[in-house]
Amino acid sequence: MPSTEYRIGHLTLQPQRQLLDGAHALPVGGKALALLSVLAEAHGALVTKDELMAAVWPGVIVEENAIQVHIAALRKLMGDAATHLFTLRGQGYRLDVVASAPPPPETVLAVLPFDNLSSDAEMDFFSDGVSEEILGRLTRGSKLKMIGRTSSFQFRGTAKAGAAAALDATHILDGSIRRAGSRVRISAHLLEAATQESLWSEQYDRSLEDIFAVQDEISERIAQALNSTFFPLPTAAIDPLVYDLYLRAKVRHLDHDLTRQNIASLEHVIRTAPGFADGWGTLALRRAEILMHSSYQTRAQQRAIIEGDIAKCLALDLNNPDALVARLYLFAPFGAFLAIDQALADAEAAESNSATIETTGAFIAACVGRTREAALRASRAMSLDLLNNYAVAMTGRLLWQAGSQFEGRVIIKRALEQWPDDHHNTAAMITICAHEGEWATVDRLIDPARLALHPLREYHGMIRWTAAMRDPSPASRRRLLDAVADRVAKTGHMDASAAVAIAEAGFVDDVFDLLERACLGPSGDPNDMMGDGAYRPFLLFQQPYTALRHDPRFVTLCARLGLVEYWLETQKWPDCADEVPYEFRAECEKARFVPREVFGF
Repeated sequence: MPSTEYRIGHLTLQPQRQLLDGAHALPVGGKALALLSVLAEAHGALVTKDELMAAVWPGVIVEENAIQVHIAALRKLMGDAATHLFTLRGQGYRLDVVASAPPPPETVLAVLPFDNLSSDAEMDFFSDGVSEEILGRLTRGSKLKMIGRTSSFQFRGTAKAGAAAALDATHILDGSIRRAGSRVRISAHLLEAATQESLWSEQYDRSLEDIFAVQDEISERIAQALNSTFFPLPTAAIDPLVYDLYLRAKVRHLDHDLTRQNIASLEHVIRTAPGFADGWGTLALRRAEILMHSSYQTRAQQRAIIEGDIAKCLALDLNNPDALVARLYLFAPFGAFLAIDQALADAEAAESNSATIETTGAFIAACVGRTREAALRASRAMSLDLLNNYAVAMTGRLLWQAGSQFEGRVIIKRALEQWPDDHHNTAAMITICAHEGEWATVDRLIDPARLALHPLREYHGMIRWTAAMRDPSPASRRRLLDAVADRVAKTGHMDASAAVAIAEAGFVDDVFDLLERACLGPSGDPNDMMGDGAYRPFLLFQQPYTALRHDPRFVTLCARLGLVEYWLETQKWPDCADEVPYEFRAECEKARFVPREVFGF
């Protein structure tokens, strides 16, 4: 945390760290942030261009207009606060600021996996499960800022000593569990990271029938120690053996076969304990995860089953987070954005400080064109779960898409180095490097030997796209158009996002002609896209690619996707509303009655 903060109108600058609008960090690039920090630390004095160059690009030769480009980006990002940033022609720049001491650091709690002190190694899952339940209760039942499980549960044994520093946590909850038959001993203690002072510790010897009461009691004591109010969660009594099975089956797997095994176990849990809300909620979420990778012909039947699970869960626990997130999975990728907006609001009300909710909200914001908001949400999710591959990668991709390309690239590069097998990271880096003409990196990422180990999966079509980007000849780019046109001719269907690359290749009129003749979404053949991002419109709003959005016909496409209806109803306009070379809002009003397509085939 910097020793001084600076007020710039309604904004707060933490030098070299972040620019805040209220509690939200703005997606400012690294060099732009460095420029603003140098100007702020001059306390209103003139800073010459040479001084800025020396401070921000030491020892590097850059274009003469580099400062102007970043200053222009800052003015656009800062809004009304940009009136405090002055250009003194021929001399340099000056920034009016008010210095102040920063507020005390925000409380950030990491719950580490409790040590298993039982002789049976099989009890490791039980110890992890109880720790995770306490984390969930604190996340739902208090306003504390919590580090996500994916990150905090990577610290075990001697590695726990470095958890606070690695996770940027101010407090650590740790403990141990010893189980013997139907009895359990739980020891828990709360540490302040900076001083290593123990703020609270307790030991509980109880029967397993009392496990939920113990979890709530620990959560309440932690909340009290950190000056937060805790609201106990409703939980029905459950047989210890059934609870064991639930803890084992709730683990999320990327392997779909393992997920299906867990679904079978969760089905047994709810048959045995039909009043156990968490069982219904977790079952709904695991089924929803499988749904995203199932054939479209079977989804209506699966969706009906999941809706039944959600209804039974919410009848027992109206704010169950798993059920509320599962409900978000059930909406079509396009055409239901008003309902999605309300469902997200319900999930946020139930679990407002969750990395999962923030990443979900980021993805939804990107789909409706609010890419800068999406990048902010993803950044908050990453701060809550620094070692979560999905949160880190999403932050990098969305920062790049929102225009903070340098910062986004740095994060994606780091994520790819840490998780080289992640196909989302690989696809993002291929996009970035192809856009910047770094073909050596692209070749390394699409090398057949690498793809044999780390396949691109649903992004395999990027290889054709990179070929067209690499070879700017009309014939090469025409092949990109022909591939999509061939699919439209065979199936009558098209993914709207495919139009972005074709428009950038110079075929704007051709792609709008294809869109006019095609249905949007899957056709029912084996080449339909699968996965969480399939047929969702977030790629339409990437800031670096403007050809499609800059044509007024883009609004008609958005109306078919249900986006115009959403924008007009909510007045939550996309970033491009103020960036395209036509009156975007007026065009949306004209397109108000364009029929919205029903997702399907």
